[in-house]
Amino acid sequence: MSIQYWQGAEYKPRKWQEEALIEIVRMLREGNNPIVSAIMGSGKSVLIAEVIYVAMQKLKEGRKIIVTAPRQHLVAQLHETIANRVGQANVGMFYTHRKEYKKPIIVTCNASAFSLCNILSGTQVSLLVGDEVHGTEADNFKEAFKIINPACAVGFTATPYRSNDKERLTLFKDVAYRYTASDALKDGVIVPWRLIHWDGTKADADDVDKICVDLIRMHCRGPGIVSALDINDAERFSAYLEAFNIRASAIHSKQSDAHRKSLLEQLKNGELHVLVHVNLLSEGVNLPYLKWICLRRPVQARVRFVQEVGRVLRSYPGKDFATILDPHDLFSMHGIQNEEMIGEPQIIEIDPDIEELATLLKDTELAKQLVKMPPAVAKGHLDSWVARLLMNLTTHGVCKISKFEPTPIVTKGQVVHVHKMRWASKFLPGNVRGDFKSLLEPLRIINMKPETVSNIITILHGLANASRDKRKQKRYWKMPSHIVLPPMPDDLPMQGLLFLADKVDNPI
Repeated sequence: MSIQYWQGAEYKPRKWQEEALIEIVRMLREGNNPIVSAIMGSGKSVLIAEVIYVAMQKLKEGRKIIVTAPRQHLVAQLHETIANRVGQANVGMFYTHRKEYKKPIIVTCNASAFSLCNILSGTQVSLLVGDEVHGTEADNFKEAFKIINPACAVGFTATPYRSNDKERLTLFKDVAYRYTASDALKDGVIVPWRLIHWDGTKADADDVDKICVDLIRMHCRGPGIVSALDINDAERFSAYLEAFNIRASAIHSKQSDAHRKSLLEQLKNGELHVLVHVNLLSEGVNLPYLKWICLRRPVQARVRFVQEVGRVLRSYPGKDFATILDPHDLFSMHGIQNEEMIGEPQIIEIDPDIEELATLLKDTELAKQLVKMPPAVAKGHLDSWVARLLMNLTTHGVCKISKFEPTPIVTKGQVVHVHKMRWASKFLPGNVRGDFKSLLEPLRIINMKPETVSNIITILHGLANASRDKRKQKRYWKMPSHIVLPPMPDDLPMQGLLFLADKVDNPI
C-alpha cells in the first residue's frame, strides 16, 4: 500500500506517512482505535486525507465518515485537504455557520460534534477520524462519541497527552505510529534550535520585560514572536519593545481577522520585527518563516508549550536553526518529546492555561493574581549548557526526562555515583565529550547546582542505557550522526568550578 500522487497538486509522500498508513489500516481491521503521534508540521492532514481515501473505497451507501477538529479554522483546512484527495462533492462541513451533513464525509469541530450526532441519529458511522485528539476529553465530545458509536476510530496529534500526569486520553487504545522530533530533525521537517537562558545578569529576576528585551536584542534576527499573559499585557509589552527600536505589535482575538492577517503579512515581509501574542500559536497555525520565539509567558500546560515551540521549529527556505529564548526555564519543565498517555482512567482538572481568562474576569483582584508575572529563572552558562545537552538527548530518545526533583544540596552519594558512571561519557560525540568529562571531577560536581548534577546523572544513565545492547555484544555503540549536540560555549568560565583542595573535603 502506498500513498499516491494527488491529482492537481504537487505532493510527494514521506516514507513515514506510507508506513503509518499501513499500520493504521492493520489496527483498524483488528478492531483497535489507534493514535498516530506525529510532531507539528510533519504532514498529519495529508495522512488523514489518505486514511479517508482508503476508507472511501469500501464505504457502503448511507454510511458516514466523520472527521473532527478542535477549532473552526481547522475544520476549513481539513475540508480543503480531504476534498483535494476524494473530491469536493464528497466532503461537507458542519459547525456554527455551515450545516452540510448529507455528504458521505463530514468535517466538524469538537464543539459541534454533539449537535451533528443528534442530526445523524440512526445513521451508521463507519469511521471517526480525530485531529488534535488531545482536545477530545471534554464531556460533550465524549458523549457525542458514545452516541456516534463509530465502527472504528483513529486519532492524530502532536501531543498525545494532557497537561496533568494523572490524565489520559481515554477514547483511544494504542499507538499506530510515532513520528518523533528526532525523526523530523533527521528528515529536515524541523530545524535544530538554539536554547537561550537568562544568565542572571543585567536585570533583577522580577524585571522579566527587561530580561526579554536584552535577550531579543542580543540573540534574535528576523521575524519572531513573544508570548503575553493577556490582551492588556500584549499591548503594553509591544509598546515597551517599540521604545527600544524593535518594531512590534500586539496580536489578539479582539482584532478583526483582516487586521490580524495584515499583521502576519507585515511580520513575514519585515515591516515588523515581532508580534506579541496571547494565543496565536495554537493548533493549525502555520508560520514556518518564524526564526525565533521568546517564551515570556510561563505556561504550565505541556500541550500549550509544545505547540508554541513547535511553530518556530518548522523548516523554511534559508532557515538553518530556530532560536528559543527561555527566561523561565520552561524547556527543562516540559521538553518537546513526552510519553503518550492514553487508554487509562483519567482525572480531569482545570487547565491552568486558559486563553485570556484574566482579561475576561470581572473580579479585578482575582484577575491580577492570574496575570502576575513570576520572576525569571537564572541559569549560569554551565547549567544552561548541561540542560541543553540533556534536552537534545531527550528529544532524540537517548535520555528520558527525570521525574525526580533535585535534592536541596549535592550529596556525597551523588558525587560517588557520578564518579562510578563517568565511563558512559565516552559515548558522547567528540565535539562535547572532552568538555563534559572535565565536569565530572568530584571537586567540580560537589560545587555545582543540584539541578545540574541531576541533569548530568540523567545524561550518564541515558548513555549507559542506549549503549547497553551493543556492550552486551562487546561492540561499541556510536551516537547516530543526526544527533547534533551543542558545544561548550567558548566564554564559559571553567576556572570558576575549581576550588582549592585544602578548602573542600574530598567526597570520594
